[in-house]
Amino acid sequence: MFNFLANLNPNDLMAALEELRASAAQMKCIEERMAAIQRMLEYEFGSPVRELPAHDPRNLPLIAKLTAGRVDVQAALGKPATRGHMANLGDNPADLYFESRGKRVGPYTLLAGATLDLSFALEALEIVPDPAGTTVQIFFQ
Repeated sequence: MFNFLANLNPNDLMAALEELRASAAQMKCIEERMAAIQRMLEYEFGSPVRELPAHDPRNLPLIAKLTAGRVDVQAALGKPATRGHMANLGDNPADLYFESRGKRVGPYTLLAGATLDLSFALEALEIVPDPAGTTVQIFFQ
């Protein structure tokens, strides 16, 4: 059963061992590079949160034109919105209030003709228009 060991040259074994060590060092470098790329992507796009459902491309987005009011995004999509944008189509600014995890943040003044990309989890959005009126289009997934 172990007859093949008798025919092996010790120099060949040492060369194979050195190749294994070199490839292990190279794999360590690749692993460190991958970790650096992962950190860079997490800084740019954030790290995934397990309790937040991921976007499913089979589900239709929430698209609407609103003049004022509160939109329960989580009820409409079945999950908080994690991507999308809000665009002010009117000629006047609109104040936006964002709600997520029981916190309300705002007002954010969305100027006429401006667009705001969604870079956070959004459960509800409230739009308070300028007294002269405005229209805000939303696109959430």
